[in-house]
Amino acid sequence: MRDDEGAEMRINSLRRTGFIATSLAMMGALLIIPISPAGAAVTLPTEAFQACSIAPGDYCIESVGVQPVGGAVQALQWVATGSSGPAVSKNEGVVAGRDLPGRWSASGAFDGENYDGLYLEVKQANPFAPWIFADAKPTLSPGNSVKLATSSSSANYPVNLNPDVAISIKLRVGNFEPGVTFGVGTDGTITFTPSGSGNTLGFLGYPVKVPLAKSTRDCSGESGSAVAVVTQFNTIFVPKNDDKGYGIDGSTGRLYVGSNGICKLSTPSWIANTKTFSYKASGPKLSPDGKETNTGFYYAAIPFADAKALWGLDRPQDAVSALVVSIKTTAGGSSGATKSVSVKNEHIVIAVSGFEFPDPSVDISLNPEYNSKGAVTGANNTLGGVTGNNNTLGGVSGNNNMSLAGGGANKSKVKTITCTKGNKTRKVTEVKPQCPKGWKKA
Repeated sequence: MRDDEGAEMRINSLRRTGFIATSLAMMGALLIIPISPAGAAVTLPTEAFQACSIAPGDYCIESVGVQPVGGAVQALQWVATGSSGPAVSKNEGVVAGRDLPGRWSASGAFDGENYDGLYLEVKQANPFAPWIFADAKPTLSPGNSVKLATSSSSANYPVNLNPDVAISIKLRVGNFEPGVTFGVGTDGTITFTPSGSGNTLGFLGYPVKVPLAKSTRDCSGESGSAVAVVTQFNTIFVPKNDDKGYGIDGSTGRLYVGSNGICKLSTPSWIANTKTFSYKASGPKLSPDGKETNTGFYYAAIPFADAKALWGLDRPQDAVSALVVSIKTTAGGSSGATKSVSVKNEHIVIAVSGFEFPDPSVDISLNPEYNSKGAVTGANNTLGGVTGNNNTLGGVSGNNNMSLAGGGANKSKVKTITCTKGNKTRKVTEVKPQCPKGWKKA
Protein backbone atom coordinates (compact mmCIF):
# COMPACT_ATOMS: atom_id res chain seq x y z
CA MET A 1 0.00 0.00 0.00
CA ARG A 2 1.27 3.47 -0.84
CA ASP A 3 1.72 6.04 1.92
CA ASP A 4 -1.48 7.84 1.00
CA GLU A 5 -3.34 4.52 0.72
CA GLY A 6 -2.13 3.58 4.19
CA ALA A 7 -3.55 6.76 5.66
CA GLU A 8 -6.81 6.22 3.77
CA MET A 9 -7.08 2.62 5.05
CA ARG A 10 -6.63 3.86 8.63
CA ILE A 11 -9.26 6.54 8.10
CA ASN A 12 -11.62 4.10 6.38
CA SER A 13 -11.17 1.74 9.32
CA LEU A 14 -12.60 4.47 11.52
CA ARG A 15 -15.71 4.55 9.35
CA ARG A 16 -16.04 0.77 9.65
CA THR A 17 -15.85 0.89 13.46
CA GLY A 18 -19.26 2.56 13.58
CA PHE A 19 -18.73 5.82 15.42
CA ILE A 20 -20.96 7.73 12.97
CA ALA A 21 -23.93 9.32 14.67
CA THR A 22 -26.47 6.86 13.24
CA SER A 23 -24.59 3.98 14.89
CA LEU A 24 -24.03 5.50 18.32
CA ALA A 25 -27.21 3.97 19.73
CA MET A 26 -25.72 0.52 19.14
CA MET A 27 -22.49 1.32 20.94
CA GLY A 28 -23.56 1.48 24.58
CA ALA A 29 -20.82 -1.02 25.40
CA LEU A 30 -18.06 1.25 24.17
CA LEU A 31 -15.63 2.46 26.79
CA ILE A 32 -15.86 6.07 25.71
CA ILE A 33 -19.52 6.78 26.20
CA PRO A 34 -21.20 9.18 23.69
CA ILE A 35 -21.50 12.67 25.11
CA SER A 36 -24.88 14.34 25.29
CA PRO A 37 -25.67 16.66 22.36
CA ALA A 38 -25.80 19.42 24.96
CA GLY A 39 -22.00 19.41 24.85
CA ALA A 40 -20.36 22.21 22.89
CA ALA A 41 -19.92 21.30 19.25
CA VAL A 42 -16.38 20.97 17.88
CA THR A 43 -15.87 22.21 14.33
CA LEU A 44 -12.52 21.36 12.79
CA PRO A 45 -11.04 23.09 9.73
CA THR A 46 -11.49 21.27 6.44
CA GLU A 47 -7.84 21.78 5.49
CA ALA A 48 -4.73 20.37 7.17
CA PHE A 49 -3.41 22.29 10.16
CA GLN A 50 -0.55 24.66 9.38
CA ALA A 51 2.29 25.87 11.60
CA CYS A 52 1.00 28.52 14.01
CA SER A 53 4.07 30.63 13.17
CA ILE A 54 2.82 31.16 9.61
CA ALA A 55 -0.95 30.68 9.96
CA PRO A 56 -2.05 31.43 13.54
CA GLY A 57 -5.61 30.47 14.34
CA ASP A 58 -7.81 28.32 16.52
CA TYR A 59 -6.37 25.13 14.99
CA CYS A 60 -2.68 24.98 14.12
CA ILE A 61 0.60 23.24 15.03
CA GLU A 62 2.42 25.13 17.76
CA SER A 63 5.52 22.94 17.97
CA VAL A 64 7.15 19.65 16.96
CA GLY A 65 10.16 18.02 18.63
CA VAL A 66 12.21 14.84 18.73
CA GLN A 67 13.64 13.11 21.80
CA PRO A 68 16.20 10.28 21.70
CA VAL A 69 15.90 7.65 24.42
CA GLY A 70 17.47 9.13 27.55
CA GLY A 71 17.85 12.57 25.95
CA ALA A 72 16.04 15.89 26.01
CA VAL A 73 13.42 17.06 23.54
CA GLN A 74 14.96 18.99 20.65
CA ALA A 75 12.66 21.61 19.20
CA LEU A 76 12.21 21.65 15.43
CA GLN A 77 11.47 24.64 13.23
CA TRP A 78 9.07 24.84 10.33
CA VAL A 79 10.82 24.99 6.94
CA ALA A 80 8.39 25.63 4.08
CA THR A 81 9.10 24.18 0.66
CA GLY A 82 11.20 26.67 -1.30
CA SER A 83 13.32 27.48 1.76
CA SER A 84 16.69 25.98 2.63
CA GLY A 85 17.21 23.81 5.70
CA PRO A 86 19.39 20.99 7.08
CA ALA A 87 20.30 18.34 4.51
CA VAL A 88 19.98 14.57 4.89
CA SER A 89 23.13 13.03 6.40
CA LYS A 90 22.73 9.55 4.88
CA ASN A 91 21.48 8.83 1.37
CA GLU A 92 21.26 5.05 1.68
CA GLY A 93 17.97 3.39 0.85
CA VAL A 94 16.03 6.59 0.20
CA VAL A 95 14.59 8.43 -2.80
CA ALA A 96 12.42 11.52 -3.15
CA GLY A 97 8.70 10.84 -3.38
CA ARG A 98 5.69 13.11 -3.69
CA ASP A 99 5.71 16.83 -2.92
CA LEU A 100 5.04 18.05 0.62
CA PRO A 101 4.35 21.64 1.74
CA GLY A 102 7.27 21.72 4.17
CA ARG A 103 9.02 20.00 7.05
CA TRP A 104 9.88 20.35 10.70
CA SER A 105 13.65 20.17 11.10
CA ALA A 106 16.69 21.48 12.98
CA SER A 107 20.46 21.26 12.68
CA GLY A 108 21.67 17.89 13.99
CA ALA A 109 18.18 16.61 14.80
CA PHE A 110 18.31 13.90 12.12
CA ASP A 111 22.01 13.12 11.98
CA GLY A 112 22.54 9.50 10.94
CA GLU A 113 19.04 9.20 9.45
CA ASN A 114 18.10 8.80 5.81
CA TYR A 115 15.48 11.53 6.18
CA ASP A 116 16.00 15.22 7.01
CA GLY A 117 12.80 16.19 8.80
CA LEU A 118 9.19 15.39 9.54
CA TYR A 119 6.02 16.58 7.93
CA LEU A 120 3.16 16.42 10.45
CA GLU A 121 -0.06 15.95 8.54
CA VAL A 122 -2.73 16.97 11.05
CA LYS A 123 -6.33 17.11 9.88
CA GLN A 124 -9.89 15.95 10.49
CA ALA A 125 -9.91 12.15 10.34
CA ASN A 126 -12.93 12.17 8.02
CA PRO A 127 -15.91 14.43 7.26
CA PHE A 128 -18.28 12.64 9.64
CA ALA A 129 -16.84 13.42 13.07
CA PRO A 130 -14.43 15.93 14.64
CA TRP A 131 -11.60 13.49 15.36
CA ILE A 132 -8.07 14.83 14.80
CA PHE A 133 -5.67 12.58 12.87
CA ALA A 134 -1.92 13.32 13.13
CA ASP A 135 0.56 11.43 10.93
CA ALA A 136 4.35 11.93 11.01
CA LYS A 137 5.95 11.50 7.56
CA PRO A 138 9.74 11.41 6.93
CA THR A 139 10.98 14.00 4.45
CA LEU A 140 13.78 14.32 1.90
CA SER A 141 14.61 17.78 0.59
CA PRO A 142 16.65 17.93 -2.61
CA GLY A 143 17.49 21.57 -3.30
CA ASN A 144 14.87 23.73 -1.64
CA SER A 145 11.95 21.39 -2.30
CA VAL A 146 10.41 19.07 0.31
CA LYS A 147 9.47 15.53 -0.69
CA LEU A 148 8.28 12.40 1.08
CA ALA A 149 11.31 10.23 1.90
CA THR A 150 10.47 6.89 0.30
CA SER A 151 12.28 3.57 0.23
CA SER A 152 14.64 3.08 -2.73
CA SER A 153 13.54 -0.56 -2.90
CA SER A 154 9.90 0.49 -3.26
CA ALA A 155 8.80 4.06 -3.84
CA ASN A 156 5.30 3.13 -2.60
CA TYR A 157 6.44 3.18 1.03
CA PRO A 158 8.09 5.78 3.25
CA VAL A 159 11.41 4.96 4.90
CA ASN A 160 11.34 3.77 8.49
CA LEU A 161 11.15 6.31 11.28
CA ASN A 162 13.67 5.76 14.08
CA PRO A 163 11.88 3.73 16.81
CA ASP A 164 14.34 4.96 19.43
CA VAL A 165 13.48 8.64 18.94
CA ALA A 166 10.20 9.93 20.37
CA ILE A 167 8.15 12.47 18.44
CA SER A 168 6.38 15.26 20.32
CA ILE A 169 3.69 17.55 18.96
CA LYS A 170 1.73 20.43 20.46
CA LEU A 171 -1.47 21.58 18.81
CA ARG A 172 -3.69 24.59 19.24
CA VAL A 173 -7.17 23.04 19.20
CA GLY A 174 -9.79 25.73 19.82
CA ASN A 175 -12.52 24.39 22.12
CA PHE A 176 -11.56 20.72 21.54
CA GLU A 177 -11.31 18.70 24.78
CA PRO A 178 -9.75 15.21 24.51
CA GLY A 179 -11.71 12.16 25.67
CA VAL A 180 -9.36 9.41 24.48
CA THR A 181 -6.29 9.15 22.26
CA PHE A 182 -5.29 6.05 20.31
CA GLY A 183 -3.04 5.19 17.41
CA VAL A 184 0.16 3.68 16.07
CA GLY A 185 2.85 4.29 18.67
CA THR A 186 3.99 3.34 22.13
CA ASP A 187 4.94 4.96 25.46
CA GLY A 188 2.43 7.69 24.69
CA THR A 189 1.71 10.57 27.06
CA ILE A 190 -0.99 13.23 26.69
CA THR A 191 -0.95 16.82 27.94
CA PHE A 192 -3.92 19.16 27.81
CA THR A 193 -4.20 22.80 28.81
CA PRO A 194 -7.67 24.38 28.70
CA SER A 195 -7.87 28.08 28.02
CA GLY A 196 -10.58 30.57 27.21
CA SER A 197 -8.45 31.86 24.36
CA GLY A 198 -7.90 28.38 22.90
CA ASN A 199 -7.00 24.95 24.29
CA THR A 200 -3.66 23.26 23.64
CA LEU A 201 -3.14 19.51 23.24
CA GLY A 202 0.22 17.75 23.37
CA PHE A 203 1.38 14.22 22.66
CA LEU A 204 4.72 12.40 22.88
CA GLY A 205 5.37 8.81 21.82
CA TYR A 206 7.64 6.44 19.89
CA PRO A 207 7.20 5.11 16.33
CA VAL A 208 6.58 1.38 15.94
CA LYS A 209 6.98 -1.31 13.29
CA VAL A 210 3.68 -1.90 11.46
CA PRO A 211 2.78 -4.79 9.11
CA LEU A 212 0.79 -3.12 6.33
CA ALA A 213 -2.05 -4.82 4.49
CA LYS A 214 -2.59 -4.42 0.76
CA SER A 215 -6.32 -4.98 1.20
CA THR A 216 -8.79 -5.85 3.96
CA ARG A 217 -8.62 -9.50 2.86
CA ASP A 218 -5.08 -9.68 4.26
CA CYS A 219 -6.30 -8.54 7.68
CA SER A 220 -7.89 -11.87 8.59
CA GLY A 221 -7.30 -15.57 8.16
CA GLU A 222 -4.19 -17.68 8.30
CA SER A 223 -2.89 -16.84 4.80
CA GLY A 224 -2.97 -13.03 4.84
CA SER A 225 0.45 -11.47 4.20
CA ALA A 226 1.75 -7.97 4.85
CA VAL A 227 2.69 -6.09 1.72
CA ALA A 228 5.42 -4.27 3.68
CA VAL A 229 6.56 -3.63 7.25
CA VAL A 230 7.23 0.06 7.96
CA THR A 231 8.05 1.90 11.21
CA GLN A 232 5.37 4.57 11.55
CA PHE A 233 3.86 7.07 13.97
CA ASN A 234 0.31 8.39 13.89
CA THR A 235 -2.30 9.34 16.43
CA ILE A 236 -6.04 10.01 16.63
CA PHE A 237 -7.48 12.42 19.19
CA VAL A 238 -11.19 11.97 20.02
CA PRO A 239 -13.07 14.81 21.76
CA LYS A 240 -15.43 14.41 24.66
CA ASN A 241 -17.28 17.71 24.22
CA ASP A 242 -19.16 16.86 21.03
CA ASP A 243 -22.16 14.63 20.32
CA LYS A 244 -19.92 12.55 18.03
CA GLY A 245 -17.17 12.40 20.63
CA TYR A 246 -16.61 10.07 23.55
CA GLY A 247 -15.86 10.57 27.21
CA ILE A 248 -15.95 9.05 30.69
CA ASP A 249 -17.56 10.84 33.62
CA GLY A 250 -14.76 11.98 35.89
CA SER A 251 -12.01 11.15 33.38
CA THR A 252 -8.96 13.28 32.70
CA GLY A 253 -9.03 12.94 28.91
CA ARG A 254 -5.44 11.65 29.04
CA LEU A 255 -6.16 7.97 28.38
CA TYR A 256 -3.91 6.60 25.62
CA VAL A 257 -3.97 3.25 23.81
CA GLY A 258 -1.41 2.29 21.16
CA SER A 259 -0.75 -0.74 18.97
CA ASN A 260 0.77 -1.78 15.65
CA GLY A 261 -2.34 -3.67 14.55
CA ILE A 262 -3.99 -1.09 12.31
CA CYS A 263 -6.54 -3.21 10.43
CA LYS A 264 -9.16 -2.58 13.13
CA LEU A 265 -7.74 0.59 14.58
CA SER A 266 -10.44 2.01 16.84
CA THR A 267 -11.27 3.23 20.31
CA PRO A 268 -11.25 0.62 23.10
CA SER A 269 -14.52 -1.00 24.19
CA TRP A 270 -16.12 -1.28 27.60
CA ILE A 271 -18.12 -4.44 28.38
CA ALA A 272 -20.31 -3.22 31.21
CA ASN A 273 -21.52 -6.53 32.64
CA THR A 274 -17.98 -7.84 33.17
CA LYS A 275 -16.30 -4.43 33.65
CA THR A 276 -13.88 -5.37 30.91
CA PHE A 277 -11.76 -2.89 28.97
CA SER A 278 -11.22 -4.54 25.57
CA TYR A 279 -9.10 -3.66 22.55
CA LYS A 280 -8.52 -5.39 19.22
CA ALA A 281 -5.21 -5.14 17.38
CA SER A 282 -5.58 -6.74 13.99
CA GLY A 283 -2.95 -7.16 11.27
CA PRO A 284 -1.80 -9.52 8.51
CA LYS A 285 -0.64 -12.84 9.93
CA LEU A 286 2.43 -13.37 7.75
CA SER A 287 5.49 -11.35 6.79
CA PRO A 288 5.79 -10.06 3.20
CA ASP A 289 7.73 -13.18 2.17
CA GLY A 290 5.20 -15.42 3.92
CA LYS A 291 7.88 -17.12 6.03
CA GLU A 292 7.36 -15.51 9.43
CA THR A 293 4.38 -14.71 11.63
CA ASN A 294 3.88 -11.04 12.44
CA THR A 295 3.66 -10.21 16.13
CA GLY A 296 1.98 -7.30 17.80
CA PHE A 297 2.01 -5.19 20.91
CA TYR A 298 -0.53 -3.30 22.99
CA TYR A 299 0.22 -0.33 25.22
CA ALA A 300 -2.21 1.51 27.49
CA ALA A 301 -1.56 4.45 29.81
CA ILE A 302 -4.60 4.77 32.08
CA PRO A 303 -4.69 7.80 34.42
CA PHE A 304 -5.64 7.05 38.01
CA ALA A 305 -8.92 8.99 37.65
CA ASP A 306 -9.88 6.86 34.64
CA ALA A 307 -9.09 3.65 36.57
CA LYS A 308 -11.42 4.91 39.28
CA ALA A 309 -14.15 5.60 36.72
CA LEU A 310 -13.76 2.20 35.03
CA TRP A 311 -13.26 -0.19 37.93
CA GLY A 312 -13.76 1.88 41.07
CA LEU A 313 -10.07 1.29 41.76
CA ASP A 314 -9.39 3.35 44.88
CA ARG A 315 -5.79 2.15 45.15
CA PRO A 316 -4.34 2.36 41.62
CA GLN A 317 -0.89 1.64 43.02
CA ASP A 318 -2.17 -1.92 43.52
CA ALA A 319 -2.81 -2.34 39.79
CA VAL A 320 -0.41 -5.30 39.47
CA SER A 321 -2.67 -7.42 41.67
CA ALA A 322 -5.95 -5.59 41.12
CA LEU A 323 -6.11 -6.02 37.33
CA VAL A 324 -6.16 -9.12 35.16
CA VAL A 325 -4.83 -8.90 31.60
CA SER A 326 -6.16 -11.56 29.21
CA ILE A 327 -4.80 -12.13 25.71
CA LYS A 328 -6.95 -13.91 23.13
CA THR A 329 -5.67 -15.17 19.80
CA THR A 330 -7.20 -17.13 16.96
CA ALA A 331 -6.75 -20.90 16.62
CA GLY A 332 -3.09 -21.80 16.59
CA GLY A 333 -2.03 -18.37 17.83
CA SER A 334 0.76 -17.95 20.31
CA SER A 335 0.03 -17.75 24.03
CA GLY A 336 3.65 -16.83 24.73
CA ALA A 337 3.11 -13.08 24.85
CA THR A 338 4.70 -11.11 27.66
CA LYS A 339 3.03 -8.47 29.78
CA SER A 340 3.94 -5.75 32.20
CA VAL A 341 1.63 -3.87 34.59
CA SER A 342 3.21 -0.91 36.36
CA VAL A 343 2.42 2.45 37.90
CA LYS A 344 4.23 5.50 36.56
CA ASN A 345 3.58 9.25 36.74
CA GLU A 346 0.02 8.81 38.05
CA HIS A 347 -0.81 6.33 35.27
CA ILE A 348 -1.37 2.59 35.25
CA VAL A 349 0.80 1.43 32.36
CA ILE A 350 -0.07 -1.89 30.70
CA ALA A 351 2.26 -3.25 28.02
CA VAL A 352 1.69 -6.54 26.20
CA SER A 353 3.95 -7.75 23.38
CA GLY A 354 4.69 -10.83 21.32
CA PHE A 355 1.14 -11.95 20.54
CA GLU A 356 0.54 -13.21 17.02
CA PHE A 357 -1.68 -11.69 14.34
CA PRO A 358 -4.11 -11.77 12.56
CA ASP A 359 -6.83 -11.01 15.11
CA PRO A 360 -5.80 -10.96 18.77
CA SER A 361 -7.55 -8.99 21.48
CA VAL A 362 -6.50 -7.77 24.90
CA ASP A 363 -8.94 -7.55 27.81
CA ILE A 364 -8.32 -5.76 31.12
CA SER A 365 -10.64 -6.50 34.04
CA LEU A 366 -10.76 -6.05 37.77
CA ASN A 367 -9.55 -9.16 39.58
CA PRO A 368 -12.67 -10.46 41.38
CA GLU A 369 -10.48 -11.53 44.30
CA TYR A 370 -9.05 -8.04 44.83
CA ASN A 371 -10.61 -6.05 47.64
CA SER A 372 -10.62 -2.34 48.47
CA LYS A 373 -7.95 -2.86 51.13
CA GLY A 374 -5.41 -3.75 48.47
CA ALA A 375 -5.33 -7.50 49.12
CA VAL A 376 -5.96 -10.45 46.79
CA THR A 377 -7.91 -13.20 48.52
CA GLY A 378 -7.53 -16.84 47.56
CA ALA A 379 -5.04 -18.38 45.18
CA ASN A 380 -6.88 -17.87 41.92
CA ASN A 381 -5.71 -14.85 39.96
CA THR A 382 -7.67 -15.53 36.79
CA LEU A 383 -11.07 -14.12 35.96
CA GLY A 384 -13.92 -15.83 37.73
CA GLY A 385 -15.32 -18.60 35.54
CA VAL A 386 -12.42 -18.45 33.09
CA THR A 387 -10.48 -21.70 32.95
CA GLY A 388 -8.51 -23.84 30.53
CA ASN A 389 -7.44 -22.97 27.01
CA ASN A 390 -10.85 -22.15 25.58
CA ASN A 391 -11.94 -19.24 27.73
CA THR A 392 -15.05 -17.16 27.43
CA LEU A 393 -15.11 -13.61 28.71
CA GLY A 394 -18.24 -11.54 28.54
CA GLY A 395 -19.59 -13.63 25.66
CA VAL A 396 -16.39 -13.28 23.62
CA SER A 397 -14.65 -16.59 23.09
CA GLY A 398 -11.05 -17.27 22.11
CA ASN A 399 -8.97 -20.36 21.43
CA ASN A 400 -5.75 -19.42 23.19
CA ASN A 401 -6.40 -17.11 26.10
CA MET A 402 -3.85 -16.19 28.70
CA SER A 403 -4.92 -14.46 31.91
CA LEU A 404 -2.19 -12.58 33.68
CA ALA A 405 -2.41 -10.91 37.06
CA GLY A 406 -0.17 -10.05 39.96
CA GLY A 407 0.89 -13.31 41.60
CA GLY A 408 -0.22 -15.29 38.53
CA ALA A 409 1.59 -16.64 35.50
CA ASN A 410 4.41 -14.98 33.60
CA LYS A 411 6.42 -13.22 36.29
CA SER A 412 9.61 -13.37 34.21
CA LYS A 413 11.30 -10.06 33.64
CA VAL A 414 10.94 -8.67 30.16
CA LYS A 415 13.99 -7.20 28.43
CA THR A 416 14.31 -5.04 25.35
CA ILE A 417 17.23 -5.13 22.94
CA THR A 418 17.94 -3.14 19.79
CA CYS A 419 18.81 -5.05 16.61
CA THR A 420 20.32 -3.64 13.43
CA LYS A 421 20.36 -4.71 9.79
CA GLY A 422 22.09 -2.26 7.50
CA ASN A 423 20.48 1.12 8.16
CA LYS A 424 17.44 -0.43 9.82
CA THR A 425 16.84 -0.80 13.55
CA ARG A 426 14.18 -2.61 15.49
CA LYS A 427 13.38 -3.36 19.13
CA VAL A 428 12.73 -6.86 20.40
CA THR A 429 10.94 -7.17 23.75
CA GLU A 430 10.78 -10.64 25.26
CA VAL A 431 11.79 -12.60 28.35
CA LYS A 432 14.87 -13.82 26.45
CA PRO A 433 15.09 -11.45 23.47
CA GLN A 434 17.04 -12.51 20.40
CA CYS A 435 17.60 -10.71 17.14
CA PRO A 436 15.87 -12.22 14.08
CA LYS A 437 17.91 -14.07 11.51
CA GLY A 438 20.07 -11.64 9.55
CA TRP A 439 19.96 -8.98 12.29
CA LYS A 440 22.69 -8.11 14.80
CA LYS A 441 22.39 -6.93 18.37
CA ALA A 442 23.39 -3.27 18.65
